[in-house]
Amino acid sequence: MKKTFLTILLALFATILVACGNDSALKESESTSGESNNGSEKEVITIGYQKGNTLNILKEHGNLDEALSEAGYQVEWKVFPTGTVLLEALNTNNLDFGHASDGNAVFMQAGGHPLHYVASESPYPEGVALVVKADSDIKSVEDFKGKTIGVTKGGNQHYLLLVALEQAGISQDEVDIKFYKDAAEGLAAFTKGEFDVYGTWDPYLAIVENTVETRTIVNGSDLTENRTFYFATEELLSEKTDVVSIILEELQNADQWANENKEEISKILAKELGLDVEPIQQANERRSFGVQKIDDTITLSQQQLADTFYKAGLLESEISVQEAVQIDDAIIPDNIQ
Repeated sequence: MKKTFLTILLALFATILVACGNDSALKESESTSGESNNGSEKEVITIGYQKGNTLNILKEHGNLDEALSEAGYQVEWKVFPTGTVLLEALNTNNLDFGHASDGNAVFMQAGGHPLHYVASESPYPEGVALVVKADSDIKSVEDFKGKTIGVTKGGNQHYLLLVALEQAGISQDEVDIKFYKDAAEGLAAFTKGEFDVYGTWDPYLAIVENTVETRTIVNGSDLTENRTFYFATEELLSEKTDVVSIILEELQNADQWANENKEEISKILAKELGLDVEPIQQANERRSFGVQKIDDTITLSQQQLADTFYKAGLLESEISVQEAVQIDDAIIPDNIQ
């Protein structure tokens, strides 16, 4: 049975209000403390994460805290509402390691901020889609001409839209693109009929599918990889390569555990996000968790995203993703391909 719109919308607003608290709450750490065997304080490694993502799983699993403690370090976890805010904290050395989306990364680099890619999460193309209401007369991307399409500016669904339009031979001027600021606002606008086409991402895509009778016109398959990337400070990469290797190894271990325990993971993430378990489970069933080494193919895909946003007038300047991908292969642990 479909969840009521009001119930889902209230849950989304609750999630966003929690995420958008004041700066002091934002920066408040959720840390574990400890001392080395000789009684001296351990050096702190600060990791930034967003609720509902893979570093959130790593935090809850607890294996990284244990592994770094054995190596003489203490983990401090900091939660952030968006990848952009997280990358800003990383850029100002308020974090050592964190994650952000593909779009967050290219916007940060185009703004003149140095980035240091470390690794990638597995692609998640089915986790982003352009949907319409079930009774819509829109049957394909070719029918988007003259229609109003809602996306978040620079988001993964915005990129999917641009690629889908280009493939269909439709210019941006032939559609009316409307930007919404967050999942709650987008769902409300789509439900009220303000958008003919709605671009969204998991787990909110799954929520929409369980709230409104919809049809998916196109998802990311064969159009966008929809990746999360991992980043570190230059200092961590140059002076504490052992820490980077441990983080990646334990992140991969947690990811593989997540693949084998998706029902349990869904419960954990639902609690973190303040959402029902069912859509989280639905979202997790269409993805695979796993850390990947950034190779030429992944770099090229990220470059294509950056070039597309630049051509659309969204980036301040052209960038070279390769310049930010200078990871030493020796840092990558053996359990990552």
